Amino acid sequence: MRSEIKRWGNSAAVRLSSKILAQAKLDVSSPISIDVKAGKIVIEAAERTPRRVNLPFAEADLLKGLDGHGAHADDLAQPSGSELEL
Repeated sequence: MRSEIKRWGNSAAVRLSSKILAQAKLDVSSPISIDVKAGKIVIEAAERTPRRVNLPFAEADLLKGLDGHGAHADDLAQPSGSELEL
């Protein structure tokens, strides 16, 4: 496929056809790495790193003190009278 570099704001851009993306097993949201190797621009799929979320507590803290009965306490709850009114 032949293409050309175009201006995109203050940057440069190259348009890739959907056919080229499909052959490379990429889509418009795929993370990529761009390098220059031996004077050529090389675009490769970047490794997808699992997204980590830093929470102020650990899963073990949330589960502390739960047993077989208490872990499913929401299943045992009975609706109050006001919850049944329509």
